[in-house]
Amino acid sequence: MPDIDALLARARLHHRPDVPADTVPYQDSAYPGYGQGAIGAADARPADPAAIRDLRTLCDSLLGALAPGTLRFLTDQLPEPEGAWLLGCALNVAGIDEGARFWWQYAAGAGHAPSAYCLSLHHRARGEAHAAAFWYGQTGLDATTDHDTIPVTGACPPVSCTFDASVPTVLRVLSGLTAPGTHRRPRRADVVTSYVAHAVRRGYARHPGVEIPVPGPCFADRVSSLLTEAAR
Repeated sequence: MPDIDALLARARLHHRPDVPADTVPYQDSAYPGYGQGAIGAADARPADPAAIRDLRTLCDSLLGALAPGTLRFLTDQLPEPEGAWLLGCALNVAGIDEGARFWWQYAAGAGHAPSAYCLSLHHRARGEAHAAAFWYGQTGLDATTDHDTIPVTGACPPVSCTFDASVPTVLRVLSGLTAPGTHRRPRRADVVTSYVAHAVRRGYARHPGVEIPVPGPCFADRVSSLLTEAAR
């Protein structure tokens, strides 16, 4: 037996090991760590009500489109980037902002632009200007133009109407059309949101020093089952 195998064979595995914290406190500053937070305090801004409304509208709209097969997982507890984006939206709706932020960061780190946009709205809603600007820069929205064109019937000569179809504009329109408290999500969205929030809260209770959501075993199977059952 090689030396390394002999050492591992004698290693003691704890039944419930302590998981150390592996994250650092977030500081919203152009120069993190400089001036003991003085710059962050000077740059602090009040919460942005428009960002709060837009993020809630986006999350509600996405959760309303959940269906069996929508959420895909890499492991029993780790979703694929797009699934992490959707689960982050579920946590945001449930009021677990830290869990939502970390799942969005996980997805955005894999190049998922919609998650970066959610992070931008999340930090704007908290008045964190530097973080909001950073994540907006990861969306690529400034480098692309998203327009749509529809023909106008009855006009002579025929004409077309071009309008802004970018995500920020669509969200502003949806937010304006939906009165607060009148939008109702499908039952499957509420069922999944409740379960995800419960699993993540239990994970935080088991590992209080870890900020990344740890939902526990059988998480992927349970979420998939709930979506299938609620769709019937």
